Amino acid sequence: MKKLIIVESPTKARTIGQYLGKEYRVLSSQGHVRDLPQNDLGVDIEKGFEPKFETKRTKLLTELRKAAEGVDKVYLATDHDREGEAIAYDLFTILNRVVKNEKAFSRPIFNEITKPVIQAALAKPEAIDLDKVEAQRTRRILDRLMGYMVSPLLSRILAGSRFAGLSAGRVQSVALRFLCDREREIAEFVPEEYWEIDAELGNGEPFHASVTHRGDEKLFVRSQAEADAVETALKKAKAVVTSVEEKDRLRNPAAPFITSSLQQAASSFLGFSPKRTMSVAQELYEGISLPEGNEGLITYMRTDSVRLSDEAVAAAREEIEKTYGAKYLAPEARGFKNKRRSQDAHEAIRPTDVGRSPDAMAPYLTADQHKLYRLIYGRFLATQMTPSVFRQRTVTVTAGEFTLQATGSRLEFDGFLRVLPDRRDKEAQFPPDIRKGKALALLSVAKRQKFTEPPRRYSEAGLVNLLEKEGIGRPSTYASIVSVIQERGYAVKDGGSLRPTLLGQMVVDFLNRFFAETIEPHFTAHLEEDLDRIEEGEMSRVDALNEFYGPFAIRLGALEKQLEDGEERPFQVPSDVACDVCGAPMELRYWKGTHFLGCSRYPECKNTVNVPPNLDVVYAANAVRAKEALEKAAATTAETIECPKCGGKMELRTGRYGRYFRCTNADCGETAPVSTGVACPVCGEGTLVEKYAAKRRRTFYSCNRYPKCRFAVSDRPVRACPSCGTGLLVEKQGELRCTSKECGYREEPGDGFSAPLGD
Repeated sequence: MKKLIIVESPTKARTIGQYLGKEYRVLSSQGHVRDLPQNDLGVDIEKGFEPKFETKRTKLLTELRKAAEGVDKVYLATDHDREGEAIAYDLFTILNRVVKNEKAFSRPIFNEITKPVIQAALAKPEAIDLDKVEAQRTRRILDRLMGYMVSPLLSRILAGSRFAGLSAGRVQSVALRFLCDREREIAEFVPEEYWEIDAELGNGEPFHASVTHRGDEKLFVRSQAEADAVETALKKAKAVVTSVEEKDRLRNPAAPFITSSLQQAASSFLGFSPKRTMSVAQELYEGISLPEGNEGLITYMRTDSVRLSDEAVAAAREEIEKTYGAKYLAPEARGFKNKRRSQDAHEAIRPTDVGRSPDAMAPYLTADQHKLYRLIYGRFLATQMTPSVFRQRTVTVTAGEFTLQATGSRLEFDGFLRVLPDRRDKEAQFPPDIRKGKALALLSVAKRQKFTEPPRRYSEAGLVNLLEKEGIGRPSTYASIVSVIQERGYAVKDGGSLRPTLLGQMVVDFLNRFFAETIEPHFTAHLEEDLDRIEEGEMSRVDALNEFYGPFAIRLGALEKQLEDGEERPFQVPSDVACDVCGAPMELRYWKGTHFLGCSRYPECKNTVNVPPNLDVVYAANAVRAKEALEKAAATTAETIECPKCGGKMELRTGRYGRYFRCTNADCGETAPVSTGVACPVCGEGTLVEKYAAKRRRTFYSCNRYPKCRFAVSDRPVRACPSCGTGLLVEKQGELRCTSKECGYREEPGDGFSAPLGD
């Protein structure tokens, strides 16, 4: 008997192939084998949104057809999610022409790639889930309708050409909107002054307490005058301990990993991006080369279910008791509840065999694989371990009309923290003789001026968390959503956060004006629920697509009519910069990868102003504030320099790769980078110049002797460090910092020498 098994990945095919006998042949489809056409909408809207699929990878399909000739069984063992189900259905459609007997096809379902699980899945295969296929088809058509119809308009109106390559995505655009909304909140944020007041108290060993209340009301100090008044009153008051409370606080382990929580934890503890996390997890799932052969070390990594099998829980509990002792084992098996509408097709992400500890697997794993496997392994074991116990202590002191508090905690028993990265609370020490009624001396008062801070930008993990919370996207799409908005130049990583670019903000502004529903989180989340209903057999594809396409078509038609009526620029982004030729307001525009300001009276006035990459402009209230940033940039860089080749005048310009100087002599055309005037600290011969990294879309500074000298820094250098002499002072977060980690010198811009902060 001949049997053919088709999976998606070549690695997975090799791993499964070693488990089975010679009567099996395992091949890979390498992903989707059919899709909508690239150069056509591929959807017949008039015929119930009927898709027109084209085959992909024709050479591979020829090999699969040849392999299927004469076989008795064809196992379509693609991933058990919507995409995998659609691939299985497409393979069936194509290979059914070779294998005429439909009963020869079946669908083995498995959650992990281990020999017992694969053999069990082959013994009891299932049929293709056509409702799940319909859900995938609907999702693909939704994305095509939005992308194919909006993207040309987006390119034409924002960039002046329908072939500019700008694009809009149904889910990615909502994610980008979240980033832009947060950026607007930051731009519009007005900081408010407040003061924190602490007191050092003692009658024996001293300790610190914070002033929290005046009378029965929480204390808010808004000015230095108020802070001085509180300090004066405190110094006149008698301080007495009014209560000392101690109690144990239990911290229970979190649920096992699902896709989103794995991406967030890997970002927090390992510094992995969602894309990197999923790539490494895929490797662990598909199979690692061990002495006994290729073995999958974790279960399927695209899941939104926290369910664990009884066998896995039993194995974890046995391992905990054997390795750590009975005191670390939870009294009863612990289970976790899924969120509403979790698909529950797979278990949570866990190791396939708890006997394979991270330390034992270390010799066979790369550094990234080992880090992620340790994280998954520890999180899984922790689910069946005892809580950690903290002894929490709160001391309350009364001083006149004021209440002061000091709190702290001490780890009494680590429990599940034994197997997880250290997340212990900070410990606080109190004098052992503190008791209720004890009089204390006020030794000193510390006042700190503070200002409220704007909300932080989202990190990649934070954006994934928000998408999951809002019900947008699915486990299989989170990583690609975060990656795509960066690849398209709509957002960049700034430190550990995602910052929308000017282009990204223009795209969201455009969509919000003309296609508001497409970036409305609730509307998009509702569409995701519709896809779930289709998968559950409760809704038809046509009903879901009509619900989206109805309002979408109306807005699309209105915009196209504006263009037909001659309104070539229905979308404008005004700025606070006046045209220095005619005085009219200038507008932000985009052309061939760069931004510039153009006169709003174009074509009567064709004056333009370059907008350098990374210029600190503010995009808020559908307009751009660029005047202050342009003036600052002009003050730090000369507009003209002498041409080193012909002696003529070179003018400062901005291109798609940043700022540069170009000779005004038509016969010369020499170009030169923008110099910082700071000597290279490595070679001592070169000077640091301004460069632009197109891939990361940010400016950096490198030695002009590259490639002989490869020194570079990401922040603008100002001068050599006056403290260590080896590092450079660079502008970072409103202050000057030394690039040498061993130095730590900092100063405010314009200050003279000062001691390193924190010493």
